[in-house]
Amino acid sequence: MTIRIAVLIMGLISLSFISSGQVKKSIIPVLNPGEQYIFRNTAISDIHEDGVRAINQTASTSWFLRVVGKTSSGKLMLRATYLKINQRTEHLFTHDLTGFNSDDFNEFVVKSTSDELHKQNDHLRKLGEGMLGKSFTVYITPDWQVDQVTGVDTLINNALAGMEGDDASIAQGFGKTMRGTISNEEIRKVFEDALSYIPESEVGVGDKWSKEENHQIGALQVDYTVKSDDGNRMELAISSGSAINTDIQASYSRKGTVTVDCKTGLVIQSSVKDDMKPRAGNITRLVVKTVKNEMQKK
Repeated sequence: MTIRIAVLIMGLISLSFISSGQVKKSIIPVLNPGEQYIFRNTAISDIHEDGVRAINQTASTSWFLRVVGKTSSGKLMLRATYLKINQRTEHLFTHDLTGFNSDDFNEFVVKSTSDELHKQNDHLRKLGEGMLGKSFTVYITPDWQVDQVTGVDTLINNALAGMEGDDASIAQGFGKTMRGTISNEEIRKVFEDALSYIPESEVGVGDKWSKEENHQIGALQVDYTVKSDDGNRMELAISSGSAINTDIQASYSRKGTVTVDCKTGLVIQSSVKDDMKPRAGNITRLVVKTVKNEMQKK
């Protein structure tokens, strides 16, 4: 009888342990050579001028990813190819609209309401067309840090080359801007942020971990907490304190959620909001940015 009671008690303890959400799982992705994925990144930015929301920007890009293999030092190599590009910028006071839609190359060109907007949208069209189908390489370390991206600078230069030949002014304005916003380093940050949720070990409901991330305002500690796990999907909550830059009197913080596939460790969907706020009256431009990511096996 005593033995039976002891076994029953142990069983109840085990059941309580499981039902309390303490079962640990690995959500570290395993990407094998030859596998293919689709990765989509969307960034929505509300830009405020002198305290008033003035500009809305949306940039959405889809890449086809193929796992090439590993380097001699163990870095994972992914070949990324531009599948879709959709970007849109609207000035809310003037309603000036610029952008490019890879599903309809001429959408924004046709919508242009002035010669200047027509010129800008035509430049974006030519650049977008030149980027589609082009590839670059992403290198990821064994601890899931995006170490390097190569090839983006080259494909942008190639896409701009013909345009600059037709219009030398592009090199001074449009080309310079595009090389600064679409580059090896900027795309590396996109992939780095998309994979930043990955913990170092198995996790369960209630578990927490932190990562140090850098922003133009300063270093930021981002905290991750496992909020739920239904067996198929694990939901993570993201939060941070505030990074403060006393030079420009601004603070920066992050908050959001990430839903992960428990079987693959891949992000099913995420929505992370970056919020920069003034700490004094000398800030004229503020940006509230929400980034969404999703990655699925093809």
